[in-house]
Amino acid sequence: MSLVLHDWELSADAYRARLALGMLDLPYTKVPVDVVPGRETDTPAFRALSPTGAMPVLVEGDLVLSEIGAILIHLAERHDPAGTWLPREPARRARCLDRLLFALGSLRACDAARDAALFETPSRIADPLAEARAALRVLESLLARRALAGEAFLAGEEPTIADLAAFPAAALAVDWGEDLALLPKTRLWTRRVRALPGFTTMPGVPEFL
Repeated sequence: MSLVLHDWELSADAYRARLALGMLDLPYTKVPVDVVPGRETDTPAFRALSPTGAMPVLVEGDLVLSEIGAILIHLAERHDPAGTWLPREPARRARCLDRLLFALGSLRACDAARDAALFETPSRIADPLAEARAALRVLESLLARRALAGEAFLAGEEPTIADLAAFPAAALAVDWGEDLALLPKTRLWTRRVRALPGFTTMPGVPEFL
């Protein structure tokens, strides 16, 4: 069944989807969406796919997904029978989902800070810069704990969809003025993610992190 991604190149969430598609080596058709300045996500045609206007939208047959967490979980469950990106073993799976929810929860402040800096997008967060910096420090702490346990990635020894969800928050931090040199574990982890087969970049991700 063919995959179609309704995509905006500068969207952090769309980048998360593209990372997963690349890591899983999945061919897909890209449908560009003009978000800024075109506001195409506000059109009736797009809202028929994504009722909240969330970007991106993944279509596979009759299945239409417009929330990035659901997209990442679906791709891993449907297209990774080995269970590498979303482990099958209950404890490992729970840890992966715990870190995934962190990446799509607290780390969202990084997306808000970036959107405010680049696109002057109003934020529901009172001080997105402060919350983004605090969230990155939590990420640094989580990665430090994993390093002490001899593990290289956010949820264990192997990369998972949690790493793909968290990567844009850290890698695009330069867009809102954060220096990853101050976060050595995070910087090392971003390099590991970059080195994975199937990695794809996007505008704003530094060539050398």
